Amino acid sequence: MIMTIYLNGKYIQQEQARCVVSFTGGVFETMRAYGGKIFRLSEHIKRLFMSAKFLGMSISYASEELEEICCHVLEHAGHKDAQVRISITNKDLLIIVKQFSQISCRDDVTIITSSLTKQPPLPQAKSSDFLLGVIARAESYSYDPFEIVFLNRHGFVTEGTVSNIFMVRDGVVITPPAYLGLLNGITRQCILEVARQTGMETMQVPFARYDLFTADEVFLTNSCIEILPVSVVDGRMVGNGKEVSTPSCLSVCPSLKRNGVITMVLQEGYKKMVDGI
Repeated sequence: MIMTIYLNGKYIQQEQARCVVSFTGGVFETMRAYGGKIFRLSEHIKRLFMSAKFLGMSISYASEELEEICCHVLEHAGHKDAQVRISITNKDLLIIVKQFSQISCRDDVTIITSSLTKQPPLPQAKSSDFLLGVIARAESYSYDPFEIVFLNRHGFVTEGTVSNIFMVRDGVVITPPAYLGLLNGITRQCILEVARQTGMETMQVPFARYDLFTADEVFLTNSCIEILPVSVVDGRMVGNGKEVSTPSCLSVCPSLKRNGVITMVLQEGYKKMVDGI
């Protein structure tokens, strides 16, 4: 895939990026652009600075300056719909733009839970330390799931290697609270906002694997996949295909009141939010 790579004020080739810089110990944000505009850019840059502050890093750019650079690199790349990743260490600024490949068009995916655990506060900072995720991927290699979900040491569900997780039960949209050891994702925040605007009840409460196994719906979120339905958790099918409780605030055709309807409504609401940028 052809990528546009910006390193410390210059555009370079992919091979040069591999040789010139190592981003161990840095912070990053992965964003998505729609129609040539980066969705929730200010929120992403704000979190980048918060992650750097938590890790004791100094960023020699103002937030407005980084936002402007990201927009210029996206414009230079010439992609309307793209993934934009910004990475910063104490000495380097790297921005990579690549045309977006449609992941979110998939109907549903399979996930598994990991034997590894995540603990606060580190997950709340987006650092380039991917060791836990790499080990989790290696552990699950033979299963080839779309995502691996971590529990904390108390057995509560936290997040995936690159995503936040939600479940729906009796029409209530539920996600783990950030204090359990997970990143408060930008898309996670957007989905909670969409749910409330639609009139759905939302809860940020601890829950275990059992709750995923018995949920009506499960879905993953991040900036690139947006909202992705999950069909199987640890080999168990999510929901049972029968009619489930639907909030009275939703005007849904009776024939659509099946497993996945809440996820579908949230997908539509998120799309309208994106269309408004």
